[in-house]
Parts: sequence; structure tokens; C-alpha cells
Amino acid sequence: MAPARPYLTIDELSLRGATVLLRLDINSPIENGRVAGTDRIEASAETVADLAKKGARVVVLGHQGRKGDDDFTDLSQHAALLGKAAGAPTTFVPDVAGTKAIDGMAKLANGHVLVLDNVRGLDEETRKATPAEHAQASFVATLAKHAKYYVNDAFSASHRAQASLVGFPMLLPSAAGRGLARELDALDKACDNPESPAVYFLGGAKPEDSLMVMRHNLARGKLDLVLTGGLVGELFLVARGHELGAGTHAILEKKGTLKHLAEAEELLDEYDEKILVPEDVAVRTPEGRKEVYIEELPVEEPILDIGNDTVASYARYIEEAGSLFFNGPAGAFEDPAYEFGTKGILQAFARSEAFSLLGGGHTTSALDKFGLGHDDFGYVSLAGGALMAYVAGEKLPAVEALKESRKKFSS
Repeated sequence: MAPARPYLTIDELSLRGATVLLRLDINSPIENGRVAGTDRIEASAETVADLAKKGARVVVLGHQGRKGDDDFTDLSQHAALLGKAAGAPTTFVPDVAGTKAIDGMAKLANGHVLVLDNVRGLDEETRKATPAEHAQASFVATLAKHAKYYVNDAFSASHRAQASLVGFPMLLPSAAGRGLARELDALDKACDNPESPAVYFLGGAKPEDSLMVMRHNLARGKLDLVLTGGLVGELFLVARGHELGAGTHAILEKKGTLKHLAEAEELLDEYDEKILVPEDVAVRTPEGRKEVYIEELPVEEPILDIGNDTVASYARYIEEAGSLFFNGPAGAFEDPAYEFGTKGILQAFARSEAFSLLGGGHTTSALDKFGLGHDDFGYVSLAGGALMAYVAGEKLPAVEALKESRKKFSS
């Protein structure tokens, strides 16, 4: 029998007839006032459907954007899309914890879903406070009085210590939803207890996240090899003493990448053989894509991708890996001329028999572009900041709250 998780799951709750507060992350792209992407809504539907089929009265809490931003809207569209995806009768109420919300909860039938309005419309949601203080927020205390359980299925928001994420577990028996539990299982398999050799591909345009991930996992002996690409790879090329050229240097300056140079140099001093940099790169010329070896640098043109030899070399390491992690593209994959590196790395991941965890803001769009499905990999995360925070060794406040809730309500 597998050891018990440090948090409850929905399989451990008596759900028929129970009112369940369900925190989802259904924050979606908004274009011209309309929901323009449904990945997170569709991913959330599994837990909604499961709770409804078990006879729970499901009350959904979620957010969209932030006050003052263009994408700050109510959740009426989200409710309609969520109900359709979950196949459960779903109603939206333009209220969070007032009379309309409480009346709606009281009238909710078993197996039905009520979506409350954007929780970020309440200032209490985002104020800085401890979990115990968040538990005293008026909307948290009010809703908790009318519910039996709280379920968190918002992994991608779980690095935030906000009221709807950490307050309810102090007041109600609380559990992880299907998506959050599966995400944590994947992180355990790929990062906490990886099969060796553990190989990470770290690319993209946010080297600060990758540097934290490298330092944490190299220091604890859970990471055997880092393959770099994107601005991360260019940063480490500079740290190795390579001059890249005016075009690339201007990009690195504009993105603020070079402010992390000292940290990259420190990592190379300590873990040089475990951090690989590109052997060749692709630059933009008036004639189009041109590949040059690192020994041929500097060049005036900007670097926009890794080259053919680098992809082939990295693919061999990926093939031999025992576990894999991917974050961030290898270059400007949105441009067909510079998609080769990202496409090649992702295809190598898909061919690998090792368990692979993929995440990052551009990953899903890259998979869609290259015709790769989520089932081609071990697990594809829709999270960005929460994923990288966890892989970098940070405790996620909302997950820690679930653990504390299990201790509190099991004693």
C-alpha cells in the first residue's frame, strides 16, 4: 500500500450532500472582453465533474486578472464554459459572500455547481496576512459557516498566500483536487525522487528562475545534467567567457539578463561539468537563418535559436536520461525559421522512455504548434510561477495549508 499523502484527497471525504468550497485557477486569456483560452478551465473540469458525480454541492471560488488590469472581469463566461466541460448543471452568481451567494448555496442541489464571482474583487483576498489572519477575513469566515469541506485544485496559484488559498484550510477539513494531487505526484517523481541521471532542459527568457532551480537541485544532488538554451544558454555562454556580439548583447541588456551573470559564473565554478551550453547557434541575417559555431562568435546578428549540432548532442543526453524536466523554449520558436531547437528538444523528450515533466508559460503553445500531445510526456503542467517555485525548493503556501489542515482535523 502506498504511504498516505501529507494532505487529504477528495477520495477521503464523505461527499454526498456535502457543500464543498472548491478553489480553482480558471484565470484565462481575455481578448476584447471575451475568454480566449480555455486550457485551465478544461483542466479544472475533472475535479468539478468528480465532485458533482459523488453528489456534492459544489461552490467554486476563482479569480480573473487583478483590479485595474484589462483582464479583470467577472466569472460569468468561465462558469458557462466550466459547466459545459464538466457536464454538470452550473449557475453563476454575481456575488462572493453576500446575500446572493449564501442564498445560492442554500438552494444548491446535490450534484450541482455554483460559481461565485471573481474573488479578487475583494480587497481581503490579496492583503498580506498569515493563514490564521486570512481565516478571519469576513468572506472566508462567512462561506466556511455554510460548507463542510474545502478543496484546492488551483496548483498554479498555490505559491500565493492569499485568503481563498490559505484561509479556508484553517477552518474546514481540506483536500487536494485531482489536478493538484496529480501535479504534486509528478513533481515528486521528476524532482523530489528522480531516477538518475536526472536531466533538465532550461531555456526561455527568465534566467532568474532557472538559476534558482539549478542551485537548489545541484546542491542536493538531485540533478545530474543541465542543458541550456534560450537566454539562459546565452547567459552561460557569456559566463564561460564567450563574446556573443552586438545584436545578442543588446537583447541581453534589454531583458536584464546580464544582471545575473555573477550568479551564473558562481554556478559554473562549482558545477562546471554539469552545465552544458550550446555548441552552435542560429542567428538572423538578411538572408534568413544562419548557423554558426560558438568558436565563430562574436557576430553582429542576434542569436535566436540553438543549432543543429546542439540539438543532436542534447538529444543523446535526453535519450540516456532516467528522468527529465523541461522549462522554457530554446529560442524564438514562434518564428518558423527559429523553431528548430525547441521542436527538436521537445521531440527528443517525447521519444524518451524516462518520466518527463514539462512546464512554463510557452510550453503548451509550443506543443500545439508542433503537433505533440500531453500524453506524449509524463506530465505537462499548466503552471508557471508555482511550478518553478516548487522545483526551486520553495514551500507553496496553499499546499502547506492543506498539510496543516490534515493535521488539525485528523487529530
